[in-house]
Amino acid sequence: MIAAHQVWTTLPTADEITVHLSEQNASSLLLIAADGYESWLTEPNKADIRKLSGLDPLASQWLNQLNASPGAVRIATSGNYSDSELRLLYAMISRSLGWLNNRYTYFFDVMDRRLDYTKEAIPVSKTKAETGYHTDSTAKLYYPDIVGLLCLQPAKSGGESLIANAANLINAILDNHPEYNEILHQPWCRDVITPGTIHNTEAILANDIPLFQYDSEGGVIFRYMRYWIESALIKLGKEVPSSLTVALDSIDDYFAAPEHAMSFRLERGDMLYVNNRFLCHNRTAFEDGEHPRTYVRAWINREVQD
Repeated sequence: MIAAHQVWTTLPTADEITVHLSEQNASSLLLIAADGYESWLTEPNKADIRKLSGLDPLASQWLNQLNASPGAVRIATSGNYSDSELRLLYAMISRSLGWLNNRYTYFFDVMDRRLDYTKEAIPVSKTKAETGYHTDSTAKLYYPDIVGLLCLQPAKSGGESLIANAANLINAILDNHPEYNEILHQPWCRDVITPGTIHNTEAILANDIPLFQYDSEGGVIFRYMRYWIESALIKLGKEVPSSLTVALDSIDDYFAAPEHAMSFRLERGDMLYVNNRFLCHNRTAFEDGEHPRTYVRAWINREVQD
């Protein structure tokens, strides 16, 4: 079995990945943040991590849960906190798990900006559409190890979180469709959508990534974003090979099966962290109520970031 330490032996439930941040722990963190709170939000990698030493035992438990199966943790907060307080708690907890990346700002508000990703090269996170199963970052040379999401405002309807496991996926494919092995391990170009980067043909050609790679410990590294693979081929004037379409359909069919994906709703104050190497995530389409659905995304890495 490939990457046995990442495989789900049974489908986890939302309750099984959920831990609770006590009001006492939250109060301690907010007290720490009261002295220079702005730096935790604007320059988190420069903030004094030693001040979070009291969080170390919890952070160690969370990282153990993230680095191997199940690969996800939902941190539920209790208490009545303002948006500013929740952002601070989220920033400090995120920093306790690693280094923050600033490609879309350290803490990026995910909300419907009334845009259409099918008409311009923008992240689906700026729309209210279903995202489809994906891993974060289309850039060849960068991917976050952990993706964090803080729920400040759930949607009026829809917007449920879904998580599936690529280690389970590759084992199922090799058992049932070994003919897909080569196509899933060869590089495929991805469209270039990162702000501030050049979006020409040469950039797309250079942005080629296999769907499956493996780390030094034999763990799966899954880089999946179907729409941007197909978009890249179209922009390059190439047809999507039928063999690739069949393999991608097989992946999507696997993830669409309810027995292969967790599904749950985040409530205000919930923080979700997902291993972006061997898990992929999705969200259902949503509709806003009086207040827009607002999540805050963080990209977290094991290695030092800017």
